[in-house]
Amino acid sequence: MLFLPILLGFLIVPILASEWATPAKVPSANKAVAQTVKGQIVPSVLNTQGNPHTLLALDKSWNPGPLDAVHQAWQGDCQACHTGNFSRVKDESCESCHQHMGLHVAKADLPKTHFTEGRCASCHHDHKGLNSLAEQNRHFSGSDCAACHSHIKDTAPETKTLPVADFSKEHPAFRLTLATGPDQGDLTRVRMEPGHALSEKTSFKFPHDVHLDPKGVDGPNKKVVMVCSDCHTPADTPSGFLPVTMEKNCQSCHTLNFEPALPDRQVPHGPVQAVLSTVDEFYSYLAVHPEERNRINALRGQLRTRPGEKDPQRSMLQNLSGNPRAQATLATRELFEKTACVVCHTVEKVPGTGNTKTSGAYLPQYKIDPMPVQHGWMPMAKFSHKAHAFDKCESCHAATTSKKASDVLMPDINSCRTCHAGAKAETNKVKSDCGLCHGYHLHKPLETAGITGIQEAETSNK
Repeated sequence: MLFLPILLGFLIVPILASEWATPAKVPSANKAVAQTVKGQIVPSVLNTQGNPHTLLALDKSWNPGPLDAVHQAWQGDCQACHTGNFSRVKDESCESCHQHMGLHVAKADLPKTHFTEGRCASCHHDHKGLNSLAEQNRHFSGSDCAACHSHIKDTAPETKTLPVADFSKEHPAFRLTLATGPDQGDLTRVRMEPGHALSEKTSFKFPHDVHLDPKGVDGPNKKVVMVCSDCHTPADTPSGFLPVTMEKNCQSCHTLNFEPALPDRQVPHGPVQAVLSTVDEFYSYLAVHPEERNRINALRGQLRTRPGEKDPQRSMLQNLSGNPRAQATLATRELFEKTACVVCHTVEKVPGTGNTKTSGAYLPQYKIDPMPVQHGWMPMAKFSHKAHAFDKCESCHAATTSKKASDVLMPDINSCRTCHAGAKAETNKVKSDCGLCHGYHLHKPLETAGITGIQEAETSNK
């Protein structure tokens, strides 16, 4: 008999209290105070009478607190998230907007585990203030992660992930994604080992030590002293840098010219057939335009008499003959075997005729070994180079002593520990919980395909 009066009391008293409350000296909801949150203007969170709470805060059960700034548009629409009467927020409500968050365990791997995905709201608590969600996302509790990951084999018996409880003392060596070939299926996961330098298979030739020589490297006109940022340009991308391209970062020194008399005329940095066709068409044009051929011969004559040339292409300085195929063949061999392609790539001469639909089909044919598929070293970690811009690149990456492009120039965990502590504060170190470097949600490609075909390398400390 008492249940109904008590229920009515809880429903009616807050409403009456809101009617009887003396308005506070703040604007009403339709004239809410504007606040600046991360550069955006958002309204202060007030109830319909302009008070944060009514008399004796009797409406507290109905007004649990201000929504986060990003959810302010739904401040007056409870059912945008609470779709049922007296019900907690369901995942479906969150996912109606947040459609690409991903799960924590990949769908392909989930049957092999005892893991159950939690509710969105079990980690993301709204009504805690204008910046609450951003702060929760930035530094979620490391103890929650360690509750499972400190004994991860209990939840995922087949996982290759090792137990971790704290970054400072109970975190395994980093595990990197490396290429063993040019295809996506050639990626493998390898754990770093103390004193063991990692390398990956690549056909690319690039000695960092030569390019970062403090005395400079030979440029087209003079010595050039290079720094890391000449090639690695910071940007708001997943890697933190813009992609390195031939045209933007390399071609100012590594030119692709094929006619010594016209150094500005270059072949494209692209498919072999495009290169061959460019060369063939150029010399075929000169064969039917004698005035242009004579001009080129005159320029070649000037080059032959130039003293002090460091390494002139003497074989290319003879006068052009009336045989364009012979001249194009000579230029092709210079490009692929001496002056251009072979400098950075693994080049193989192949017998036979090329694509007969292209003009360069009857020139010498070549094959350039493919480059490895682009990939991140640590796809399950996040790192901000911008946050570390105060330090020198070589403090983490041993590029100045690297002689091969196959060298993996990633720092080990001990390098990070010189500045980063674990969940407990340490003098002169950054307190670092799990959320500083890791997220909970998998990116969509990883969520769908598990480890995306990436194989686990057999290492001693896997």
